[in-house]
Amino acid sequence: MKFSEFPRANIAALPTPIQFLSNLTKKLGGPKIWVKRDDLTGVAFGGNKARKLEYIMGDALEKKADVIVTGAGFQSNWCTQTVAAAKKLGMDIYLVKKAPHEDFDTKDWDGNHLLHHMMGAHVKTVPDEKFMETMESTVEQLKKEGRNPYFTPVGGSDPIGASAYMNAVLELSYQANKEGIHFDSLIHATGSGGTQAGLVMGAKAFNTGIKIIGAAVGWTEKEAQIEKVRAIVEESKKKYSLDFQLNDEDLIVYNEYVGGGYGFMSDAKLEAVKMLAETEGLLIDPVYTATAMACLIDMVRKGKFKKTDNILFLHTGGAVALFPYKDPIKAYLQGKSLPWTIPEWSPAAE
Repeated sequence: MKFSEFPRANIAALPTPIQFLSNLTKKLGGPKIWVKRDDLTGVAFGGNKARKLEYIMGDALEKKADVIVTGAGFQSNWCTQTVAAAKKLGMDIYLVKKAPHEDFDTKDWDGNHLLHHMMGAHVKTVPDEKFMETMESTVEQLKKEGRNPYFTPVGGSDPIGASAYMNAVLELSYQANKEGIHFDSLIHATGSGGTQAGLVMGAKAFNTGIKIIGAAVGWTEKEAQIEKVRAIVEESKKKYSLDFQLNDEDLIVYNEYVGGGYGFMSDAKLEAVKMLAETEGLLIDPVYTATAMACLIDMVRKGKFKKTDNILFLHTGGAVALFPYKDPIKAYLQGKSLPWTIPEWSPAAE
């Protein structure tokens, strides 16, 4: 497979840097901890989805699309980066977002929800059970209006999006070789599964020896999350004629750090946010990257890594989500009880 053979929209600022987190390493007293700064990809506020969108938008442009249809959670980073990419490429975009009920909105627009409106997306909020049917009906309605819509699934988690993170493994391998570093493990947040699938494909195809560890951000059974990732890998292998054997030990998922559900707050997530900010001046979001960092912190404390290991943390962006979560963050910083753990915009709130 040659990546140059597939259409690509050059919208991301790549390569992203790898940095050593010396203060965090010292504080935890375990292995050397590094960060891959995919929060600096340059699309809106940056994040891992920008890599996927290069290939997804490339495919959309090749198919002469004039409007994008996608969706995700109410405060979705995926939606923010997709809107930004669409606007940069001169396309219209319709978002379907999960919420407690039809036409839900918040009194104060904040975080990603503010950005979705500010960038001119058409926004529709629906309960979880109407999510997929609303996206499908939106596509059909746009076709009736004479438009050429391009649908992309939540998180860009299909073989097109996953291929971007296979390419990212090649990128970080070049960086590691240049610095004389071997990364033993990579820890990241896994949700819709595309990023993990791409990382696993890259680790296998390029024989890096890196153990890919996904910290699940939704309350999904571990086996179900693993099968979600496996399905994307197997579909991608066929699409791109990849020749490697996927083994059970290649698919590692921890779901202990989600804190009750997608977007829910927990002391472990808030500790991770505070620790990264205090030790490294590095801001992570309270949903995705906080879950992955809570996983990393706990694994180090439990002695899951050797002191000589090099652990790479994938910063997938989304720090703008700190602002709609300001109330529980403030309470945690002040040592008070959290005012809420389930945000009002979560489908689980009602």
